[in-house]
Order: sequence, then C-alpha cells, then structure tokens
Amino acid sequence: MTIAKLISYCLAIAMTIVIFWAQTQVSILDSPIPQLPWGIVSLVDLYAGFTIFGLWIAYKETVLRTFFWVVGLIFLGNLTTAVYVIYSINKSKGDMKVFFLGDKN
Repeated sequence: MTIAKLISYCLAIAMTIVIFWAQTQVSILDSPIPQLPWGIVSLVDLYAGFTIFGLWIAYKETVLRTFFWVVGLIFLGNLTTAVYVIYSINKSKGDMKVFFLGDKN
C-alpha cells in the first residue's frame, strides 16, 4: 500500500503542475483537442475511465460523497483519481478488503 500511496502522491503533484501549465498555454474552453479525431478518442477513453472509477466510488461512498468525488473527476480528471486513492488508502489503514470494498464488507 505504501508504493501505491507514493505513486498516487507523485501523480497528484504531476497532474496539478500540468493542469496549471496547460491553463497558462491555452484556456480549456479554447482547446483544439475536440476538433482532432484522436482528441475525440482520448476524451471518450478518459470519460469512460471516469465512469468506471466513479462506479467504484459510488459503491464505496455515500451519495453525497460520491457526488463531490465525481464532480472532481469531471473537472480535475485523474488528479481526483490520485487523491481518492490516497484517501482510500488512509481510510483503509492498510486493509486491502476495506480499500477495495469500503465499509460494506
């Protein structure tokens, strides 16, 4: 679990830096990505992953917490994924069953 936590921290930091850098280059509202065929593929792939990850969150969390985590996924992407993994590792106290299933085990 320590390795997963370390990787998640590194990814969260990297995503934060890249998000801020990208916003200084071009506004998210002016991005050319949706105009490119592979940009569309990338967006569909990204949001498919968000949906699957959101379902895992919904299984583990209350409706209100799920709502906020999913909003984070939509606006901050995998930065939210990394933060949620860190949150889940801390909450599980090293118990893999609790990490994956939450308190519903």
